Amino acid sequence: MKKTILIICLLLFLNLKSYADYVPRYVDTERYYGNGVILIKDKIKVYEKDDENSNQDAIIDNETVKEAKNKKATASNTFLISIKDKQITVLPVKYDTDEWYYICYDQSQKLFGWVKKTENIDYYDWQDFFNIYGRKYGIYIFRNVPAGYKKLYSAPDEKSTLTDSFDFPRYISLWLINKDWMLIKATTYDGITKTGWFRWRTEKKNVIALPDFGEMNY
Repeated sequence: MKKTILIICLLLFLNLKSYADYVPRYVDTERYYGNGVILIKDKIKVYEKDDENSNQDAIIDNETVKEAKNKKATASNTFLISIKDKQITVLPVKYDTDEWYYICYDQSQKLFGWVKKTENIDYYDWQDFFNIYGRKYGIYIFRNVPAGYKKLYSAPDEKSTLTDSFDFPRYISLWLINKDWMLIKATTYDGITKTGWFRWRTEKKNVIALPDFGEMNY
């Protein structure tokens, strides 16, 4: 009997893939970012349809994933951000209904599924996500952002006056956000501050900056 229980426990353990922390550092034009994000506080079930009687594609929390279609699940494939110590677990949302979120849960295979809205999930559109977490933690830009995006303008418009440019500042403070633009103060490593409007998302909706949860080391 004990041997049977041990085998069952082992099989269950092997069906759970453990995650390391993941924070994106590079621009990835193939990555899906969606119209907003969910932060999960506990286990979620991903369904094939917006119906709890439909097939389950995966069971995910910030520690493990019980796999179905996504056989090679990793933190970088599954999450936009995953930091276990801070309980920050972020997944992209394509759209939502009254009771469901339609999310991307596998970046490599572009797998989407439905998650039931519960008290264990917080949803933010990108503007609210930056307003809450960007103001709290500051902002970081990805390491390989093209020089053309490392520019500061007098208004949230590339046709406005170019006020400055920057490379890899020591710290970026968020002041305001307006659609794909944010008003920032960038502090360099020699203490110089530069202020202006910075484009945090490209014309093709690729994200090139995120809240700095303290895990980003340039």
